[in-house]
Amino acid sequence: MKTLNKVFWLFGRSGAGKTTLSLRLCGGLKDAAIPVVHLDADELRSTLCSDLGFSAEAREENNRRIAEIARLLVDQGFNVVVSTMAPEYQQRDSVVRILGGKLVWIYIHAPLNTCIKRDPKGLYQRALQGHIQNLLDYPFDPPRDHERRLFIDTTMQNIEGCYSDLLEAVKAQLADYTI
Repeated sequence: MKTLNKVFWLFGRSGAGKTTLSLRLCGGLKDAAIPVVHLDADELRSTLCSDLGFSAEAREENNRRIAEIARLLVDQGFNVVVSTMAPEYQQRDSVVRILGGKLVWIYIHAPLNTCIKRDPKGLYQRALQGHIQNLLDYPFDPPRDHERRLFIDTTMQNIEGCYSDLLEAVKAQLADYTI
């Protein structure tokens, strides 16, 4: 069996469904005996990236660190599923410089008002109360064509349907594997 060596990078707003879908995807790949590691920005922010804030520079550094870890893992024969906001072009461009052709962007879409209603981590509520800066007003650059080849809109169907679409899209990238 040929090694995949790809990084599937799920990005979108907080509350769009990135973590939920990335965990499901990792489970599906593991069930198919495909080596995979999950890197979640929230988990890394509480450990390796705990020294970073939420300024544009700190967000870029957070994504850079995650991309470097993903590169090391993919070079060791793992597939990597990343879930992070990566809201700005410069942050995503930094990821591309590090990962190049190993990277597969997957845009997880939900409009801001939907994410605010979902608010699974209470981030938007804390932002509305003034406890978190740069969340509601932070720019989210729309994905460019090469960043939206794989596009999942979590407002169009339930999580099962979104996962099914995601798995089909990843299957297309994994032609040498049976899922």
